[in-house]
Amino acid sequence: MDSEVIERVQSISLTEVEGKTIALNPSRRTQTLDDCSLSLVGRFLTTRDVNHRAAKNLLRSAWKLGNDLRIVDVGEGLYLFRFKLESQLQWVQDSSPWSFDNHLLVMRRWKIGIAAHNMVFTHVPLWVQVWGLPFDLMTEETFRDIRSELGTMLMVKSKPIESDQARFLQIRINIPLNQPLRRESPVTNPEGDRFAVAFKYERLVGLCYTCRHLGHEKKNCTLHDPSPEQQPNP
Repeated sequence: MDSEVIERVQSISLTEVEGKTIALNPSRRTQTLDDCSLSLVGRFLTTRDVNHRAAKNLLRSAWKLGNDLRIVDVGEGLYLFRFKLESQLQWVQDSSPWSFDNHLLVMRRWKIGIAAHNMVFTHVPLWVQVWGLPFDLMTEETFRDIRSELGTMLMVKSKPIESDQARFLQIRINIPLNQPLRRESPVTNPEGDRFAVAFKYERLVGLCYTCRHLGHEKKNCTLHDPSPEQQPNP
């Protein structure tokens, strides 16, 4: 039997072994599930390297949870944030977005089966200010109409016309990460009049001003053409 045949046989044998299913039945899984149930999984939305130690220290300082918070590095740039109380976890989610060094932290709730290789972040919650609306259109119906174009509405602040400011609407929206952020939009009122409203995003970092997507800088944007001085020589 020549070496090529031997190598082929060994390859087939290895594939059969690798295909054998290993049953996992850890005795302490219930405890592990309890430990993970009050957890968020997060990643900084950036193409640059992150100083993980400094980032974790900053979040610990900002959240002020002391020993009630554990931050576990689980690889692939992911963190597992473990809390002691549901109220603590909810406060961190409701107070987002969080950031470090102009890198936006995207998070989602832990669930069974999540691993570094299958972790996907699709949305980020942001407070959006809607400017340019007439006073008579600052209503619940306007909230719903606008959020349907931007994402999923999570929360609405009290009606501006009934509070101490009536300059803009404030809506908390789950913004899709695969779509560019909208700066403005034409709208029409019930009388058919057409005008424009502007969108301003609160505590926004990591926005590419070329493609309007989050998570990379202009110089790393695939839509950005370098200036003549930056273009390589022919």
